[in-house]
Amino acid sequence: MSGQHHFLMTPGPLALSDEVKAQMQFDMGSRDASFKRITALMRELTLELIDGNGTHSVVPIQGGGSYGMEAALATFVRASDRPLVCINGIYGERILKILQLRGVQAVSLTAPTDQPLSVADIAARLEQDRKITHLCFVHCETTAGIINPLGPLVELATRAGVKTIVDAMSSFGATDISARRIPFDVLVTSSNKCIEGPPGVAFVIASLDLLKRKSDPVNSFVLDVRDQWLGFERTGEWRSTPPTHIVQACAKALDVLSIEGPLQRGKRYSAVRDEIIRATGRYASPLLSAHVRSPVCVALTAHGVIDTQQDFDALYAHLVNYNLYIYSKLHLPTRSFRIGCIGSIRPAWIGLLATAFRDFFNTRPIPDQALCHADAEFVKEVL
Repeated sequence: MSGQHHFLMTPGPLALSDEVKAQMQFDMGSRDASFKRITALMRELTLELIDGNGTHSVVPIQGGGSYGMEAALATFVRASDRPLVCINGIYGERILKILQLRGVQAVSLTAPTDQPLSVADIAARLEQDRKITHLCFVHCETTAGIINPLGPLVELATRAGVKTIVDAMSSFGATDISARRIPFDVLVTSSNKCIEGPPGVAFVIASLDLLKRKSDPVNSFVLDVRDQWLGFERTGEWRSTPPTHIVQACAKALDVLSIEGPLQRGKRYSAVRDEIIRATGRYASPLLSAHVRSPVCVALTAHGVIDTQQDFDALYAHLVNYNLYIYSKLHLPTRSFRIGCIGSIRPAWIGLLATAFRDFFNTRPIPDQALCHADAEFVKEVL
């Protein structure tokens, strides 16, 4: 196994700071009082960041973000419910798949990958189908790196009397989310995105009204958010073995985030995103218009050069030779690839990325039309 440091430019997992990584060096007993204090601190910091004191509670779940989302869906959506899943990317599709696997008769509304979800279209669907019980959607859909309108969608759902379940994996920690101003019912996030912690803990942030409400039994032990919450409230302990080292690092990451603040972190990420676009602009174009891009990742296209997974694999292997790691899959419907803007990305990495792109594309025939398009987009970004 190579001991070389990897330059991670992915939308999670991401490059961790030394101070966060240092917290994973300590062994702790999972039911010891000191670890229970760290768990409590992690929950408190998350709740403060979401402005949810008195209205919501934070329930950590062992595992990645999809574990948290499936736990939320298993706990708060009954088999007889009719959730509407709004989709404009892979992670919206995943919500629908989880519900279908659980036998829930979910319905869906699909929008283009490069366009935000339409509040008007969703409003029309809710008006048309009065049996809908939940509105499920992704706040920051990293398939294209697009931001969907969280506030207007939650407001719409509230007026329609339906519950909201929001995937905020890639937005919590870098965007302004307040449970008081945007009274969502359930929001799910993960330790390894904008929190800048290691992967291994998901957070289900649910309204106290929902958590306290009696409901149908959940046909899973590990995915029962309500039972996990009761355990934390009664004993301060996890019901089953927690990732003790990850929790320590995550608590530190949340402390750092609370000092920097989500808005400032979002500005930092946006600056990185813009530098990446400038560094690659001679050869690749952003998929999205500037006004809908998230600060979390940027989707790029290089039509005529990167059109298939095989084409992209060559670019990916080339970047690895420079010790640069971006997201390893091409999104075939849009022929776009993603570069993450989050984590402890150094300016030197972006300079290296520019060099790597130049060396790669200069060895390949680039159609004049593709090069002119990339140049035109680059000029627009600079201006």
